[in-house]
Amino acid sequence: MLWDVFGNRRGSISVLSALAIFAVIGFSALALEFGHGLLQKVENQRIADVAAYAGALVYNSTSSSTSASSAAVNIASLNGLSITAANAPVVNSPTGDGNKAVQVTASSNVPLLLAQVLTTSATLPVSASSYAEIKTNAPGCVIALSGAGSGISLSGTGSITADNCAVASNSTVCADSGANPSDVITTQHLSYNSGANPTTSSCTISPPSGRSLSVSKSATADPLAGNSEVTGATSRISTVSAITSPSAPTVPSGTAVSFTKTSVTGLPSACTDVYNSGSKVYTVTCTGTANFGTITLSSVTVTINTSAGNTYNFNQSWPIAGVTLAGSGGTYGFGAGISTSGTTTFPAGTYNIVGGITTGGGSTTTFGAGTYNIGTVSCNGTSGYSICNLGTSLTFTGPNSFVVAGGIYNKGGASLYLGSGSSNNSYDIGKASDGNSINVGTSKMMSFGDATGSGDVFETAGTISSGGGSCLALPAATEHDVNGNISGAGGVVLGAGIYTVNGYINFGGGGGDVSNCPTNGTTTGLTALGATLVVSGTSTVSSCGSSSVASAFCLGSGYATVKLTAPSSGSTAGLAVIGPQSSNYTGAAAFANGASNTQVSGAFYFPNGQIYMSGSATLHDTVDSGACLELIGTQVTSTAGSALGSTCAGLGSGSTGHDRQSGTIKPRSTT
Repeated sequence: MLWDVFGNRRGSISVLSALAIFAVIGFSALALEFGHGLLQKVENQRIADVAAYAGALVYNSTSSSTSASSAAVNIASLNGLSITAANAPVVNSPTGDGNKAVQVTASSNVPLLLAQVLTTSATLPVSASSYAEIKTNAPGCVIALSGAGSGISLSGTGSITADNCAVASNSTVCADSGANPSDVITTQHLSYNSGANPTTSSCTISPPSGRSLSVSKSATADPLAGNSEVTGATSRISTVSAITSPSAPTVPSGTAVSFTKTSVTGLPSACTDVYNSGSKVYTVTCTGTANFGTITLSSVTVTINTSAGNTYNFNQSWPIAGVTLAGSGGTYGFGAGISTSGTTTFPAGTYNIVGGITTGGGSTTTFGAGTYNIGTVSCNGTSGYSICNLGTSLTFTGPNSFVVAGGIYNKGGASLYLGSGSSNNSYDIGKASDGNSINVGTSKMMSFGDATGSGDVFETAGTISSGGGSCLALPAATEHDVNGNISGAGGVVLGAGIYTVNGYINFGGGGGDVSNCPTNGTTTGLTALGATLVVSGTSTVSSCGSSSVASAFCLGSGYATVKLTAPSSGSTAGLAVIGPQSSNYTGAAAFANGASNTQVSGAFYFPNGQIYMSGSATLHDTVDSGACLELIGTQVTSTAGSALGSTCAGLGSGSTGHDRQSGTIKPRSTT
């Protein structure tokens, strides 16, 4: 502070103000320049993130550090920031998990304006860093979950090809005694969790052409453990296991009726008759409910005019010689069942058939649209069948609703069509004394119209079985509930939807591919498009083909043409086959003996059973665009010339449809 000789202090105020102005300007400059620097920091961080991610994508597909760095540099340049390859190296991941990462440092200089009053520097350096981690052991498309046993094993020139995804084992890889150099695993990424490094084993492990192989020793989590779609699908098994055969219908008895040329006796009170003496024909018309007992004719014929809203009950085996039903839309009761021969046509309506339906050899029988409640009859020496088709052709013109107390039998050489020409059908099917709900003989067709209308069901109290050379076409339906097994030996077409099978699925035992199934004229072994197969494994096939593996899912014996695709939407999107979820049921999934072209798109998930391939079987993705086979079991075995392949080009982006973290690339920022 300055003083004049007279003690005057007025000049000191001006000096202090001048000094304060410099301080105010300095602090203001710092605030403004710091804010400007923060904005540039945010921009640099954004550029670092996208550049690192781009580099990681390139590295993941090429395994080239040079290409990865070049991609990061180019992306940074496109975003207005120049960096060099030295600013985008491939490094060890900072997480310490053994994987690689692309590290990008984005730096720039922010010009200083007002702050130059406090410093001689003309710029402020601003830097941001980011890395994108490359999970070299994920995604896994072939996974052996168990920490015990042989893990992933090959022998007898078995092979596994996974060009774009990982092969992972929580136990060993190729550590079994049968492995040799002719057993081949082709993949970019291999992980194991016990035993020696698989590359030192006797099988051959190599990357696809032009790529490099990464091998890590680490545990692999079950990607579908706790998955809500899986638990939701398998929770239905308890409901299916409670399905029983429906009750047979009842039909009231009636008074015996006699028609002669001169009189009618015993005619139900609801009916009137008109007699034409020239043609010797009685025309009977009824309103309300008419209950007929035994009908006898003496040198005359009878036509019963039927119509909607009326009920006609008959207590003897139908058809009755000389009696014709004319009309449609009524309710018809047959207390002693229906047994046809020749050519017979029944009108549309509601049918209560206590004694079942039997068609004779060479017959052609047609029923109209309607509801069918059917009891049982002995068929081909077995009791408890509701429909016994021994004729040439039996057709139910849809839409139909079936509630049948027993099974449905279609002998070899016969054709049976249920719900023909309609998509609004419903099927509640009991079982015969042999345990079958649907039993198709050899060399012919049995087809179900779709059950996709509101309230439509498809459920069976027993097993679905087809013989060699036959064709069985099941309907599309939201749910297919089978309280038994599915066992096919001929061509099988499974309509879209979820199949919950309280038992096993077995396609094998003879027959295999046929050419008479409705699949656009192509040869059919097994076709299931947009379907999820859920198997409880409460019973198993004791052996599958030449293997002695107890299986909850078996495919072999002539099934050279197989295509399974999981639904692309809905509650089980991306899930093709779900094996037993209870550790009490450990049935395997086996592919054997001629299953030479099995195509699957979706997850094939057996968390409590092994995946076993033998006998030159092949299993791979479907040829459809974006198809992906994820094979997950306790162990994975390929032997005796079998081959397993998965491209899974879209797996990292969630092509299989179910919720999970793919974990392929994780962009992270560093401070």
